[in-house]
Amino acid sequence: MSDWKSYINSNGDFELPNFLYKTINDLMKQSLDMGTLLSTDQYKLRAYKEQTKKLFKNKWFDIAEALEFFGIIEKCGCHSNGKDFYCEVCKGARYLPTAVLTPDEMREIGVFIGADQNIALVDKLQKSISDVFKSA
Repeated sequence: MSDWKSYINSNGDFELPNFLYKTINDLMKQSLDMGTLLSTDQYKLRAYKEQTKKLFKNKWFDIAEALEFFGIIEKCGCHSNGKDFYCEVCKGARYLPTAVLTPDEMREIGVFIGADQNIALVDKLQKSISDVFKSA
C-alpha cells in the first residue's frame, strides 16, 4: 500500500486523482496476481486478466466522472488524445485536481460529507450557521 503523503506535490497540494487512480490500479494488479493462482489454463487466465483490467479501469472512470461533476477534479489535456500512452502531467490518471480546490476546501468537503457521523460537529455547524444569519 502506498503512502498518501507521497501524493503531495511541491506546492503542498494533494494530488487526489493520481492517488485514487494509483490506489485502484494497485488493487487491480493484486487481483491480477491472485488470478494467476486460480488457473494454469492460459486462455482462461488471459480472459480473466482482460476482464479484470476492463472492470477496474471502467470503475476508475465512474469515480472520476462523479468527482469531475462536483468540481473536485478535471480532465487532463491528454484525456482526449487516447488512453494508450503515459502522460507525465497526470501520471496516467487522465484527471487533475481542479485549480480552484484548495486543501482547506478539501477539508471542508470532508467535514461536510462526514458531519452526520459526529453529532457534536453537526451542532457546532448549525450554531455557526445560525450565528452568521443573526449577524447579517
